[in-house]
Amino acid sequence: MMLFMLTSCTTIQKTMSGESGGDVKDLTASQRLQISIPVPEGAKYDKEKTIIFGEGNRFSGSLYLLHDQKLDEIVKFYRISMRNDGWNEIAIFRSNFVLINFDKEDRFSTIKINHRMFNTSSSEVTVGPKSSIAEDYSE
Repeated sequence: MMLFMLTSCTTIQKTMSGESGGDVKDLTASQRLQISIPVPEGAKYDKEKTIIFGEGNRFSGSLYLLHDQKLDEIVKFYRISMRNDGWNEIAIFRSNFVLINFDKEDRFSTIKINHRMFNTSSSEVTVGPKSSIAEDYSE
């Protein structure tokens, strides 16, 4: 009976927090170098929701992170750390989540931070090359 209750609570928590229940792992030092953007200490990534192409300054993809910190702490981290890393903050939008847009040279980043249960949060960091409207319609 006790095992069932623990499993049920875990399932409820994952469902309510938006987790996939997937393979959640710590970021290694080499993975941090591969993505070349600031990542909060202690962040874990969801392997099923993360896709990465390239590495370093050519990294493109979407990184889904889980944090033990509150949403406001993660927002503050990204706003300061991304600027310190040479990214320009373009816009910030606040609703039941926070969306921050950055650019740096020929690249963009969109970071969406969500509340989770028990004063934790998640973030989805998308990074890729910029495109221009002229390139999109020149054909």
